[in-house]
Amino acid sequence: MRLCDLENVKILFRGKSYNLKITKSPFAKSSLTRGEDTIILKLSSLPKTEDELVAEARFQVFKWLKAEARRYFLLEVESARVAYGFKYKDLSVKDTVSRWGSCSAQKNLNFNWRLVMAPPEILKYVVMHELAHLEHLNHSTEFWNLVAARYPKYKEAKKWLADKGLELLEFTI
Repeated sequence: MRLCDLENVKILFRGKSYNLKITKSPFAKSSLTRGEDTIILKLSSLPKTEDELVAEARFQVFKWLKAEARRYFLLEVESARVAYGFKYKDLSVKDTVSRWGSCSAQKNLNFNWRLVMAPPEILKYVVMHELAHLEHLNHSTEFWNLVAARYPKYKEAKKWLADKGLELLEFTI
């Protein structure tokens, strides 16, 4: 693959599709910004081969998406913590293939970074789902009642993940 081939890639971010625009920069550090309908990657071109530039472009996009995912998960969890008064130990963003999120008995929250590509209400549902596990480490009726109380549209979000989640898991650049 060549660097110019990456310019045809569409990046999903918070439910919206963005065009990827890559420019070469003479600076030592690459940077990525989001415009209205474009994600702009200023790629450090200090002596690199075409293969190294492609690898760097991929790395930068994934790094940015993961950082944005962490930021949005922290915002959602902290907002819910203020509203509902729960405690958790740690929050991690991972690249899992079988789960959107998890909550351990030690109150560690884990989320799949790929959810940052989904519409915001899907990410919010997964957060509320995992936060409900802080009180119920199962999928009992009480658990689902708590999810429904905190996120009444959870059934629609679950259906969206069942219908479109595979697209997020298959995303690659």
